Amino acid sequence: MAGYEFYLNRVVTQGAQPDIHSGASGYFSTPQRTLDPHIFDGQHIKPDVRDHILGILNQYLDTHYKGSRTWSAAWLAGSGISYQWAGDRGNGDLDVLFGVDFPKFYEDNPTFQGISETEFADLLNSDLRQTVWPTTANTNFHGQTYEVTFYLNPGTTAHSIAAIHPYAAYNLTADRWDQKPPELPDDPRSLYPAHWHEAIASEKAHAEMLVSRYNLLRSQAAQSAENSPAWKNALDSQAVVVEQAKSLFDDIHLSRRLAFSNNGDGYGDYYNYRWQAHKESGIVSALGALATAATEARKAHQTDLYGAPLDDAAMALAKAALWNTPYRRT
Repeated sequence: MAGYEFYLNRVVTQGAQPDIHSGASGYFSTPQRTLDPHIFDGQHIKPDVRDHILGILNQYLDTHYKGSRTWSAAWLAGSGISYQWAGDRGNGDLDVLFGVDFPKFYEDNPTFQGISETEFADLLNSDLRQTVWPTTANTNFHGQTYEVTFYLNPGTTAHSIAAIHPYAAYNLTADRWDQKPPELPDDPRSLYPAHWHEAIASEKAHAEMLVSRYNLLRSQAAQSAENSPAWKNALDSQAVVVEQAKSLFDDIHLSRRLAFSNNGDGYGDYYNYRWQAHKESGIVSALGALATAATEARKAHQTDLYGAPLDDAAMALAKAALWNTPYRRT
């Protein structure tokens, strides 16, 4: 039976290849004088934009759970609602963060008692990515297309988003600013210390080395006879490099949560700066492609062995609860 290295080689041969030159981030862009006129009238969100976003979220929650209007609240957050809205952010994105009053949620949905807030958020966010994000990836507001994403952060309650130190936060539920975006200098890079830039440059060089090494091994595998010693050695080495790239990507990506935790400094925190800098340079895109390949290969290998990809214990428990609730999607 084929091993993980075989499936990885198949995935990377057939899938998208890492491109370090495809980055984008508005984090360092020159701020505008006004907020995005497609979303706001002055400082107030356009009513139809608010109604559309809340309608999608409420429909999703009402389909799955009971009493969602009493235990949830939603915010628009991030650079898309800041004065940096016109910067090169790749696909124009609008981040919808929502919070849950968990005691009230558990009271209304007792099937989920025993599942932690983090486990529930992992389950919900996974389902949102699969069922909602594809339908909102090209949302048009007044002639401008946005990628609207919905995300439950365990640090956000139904009463406040302050715990995650948002850069900007418009309360959709209450129709008000909870955190107005700051006014920035024309060159936002000037806000950050030199040693931050140096740390990012060093990490970028390491990532470029991994991508270069991966491309070399991929070429060697393609030029070698299948099942030959050279082919097998190339696949083994390729798997090691891909796992190293995935580890670095996961660290850059997941560490960003620290910026928006109780102990972080929010948008200006080093871990968010690190994420945004690597997005801008294309490192996030390149490493992300390899991380995705590793995940897909592991799922294919597990499917070959067990008939389906394996869930960890927390996700298995959460899925069991979702399956048993009468409010799940049918």
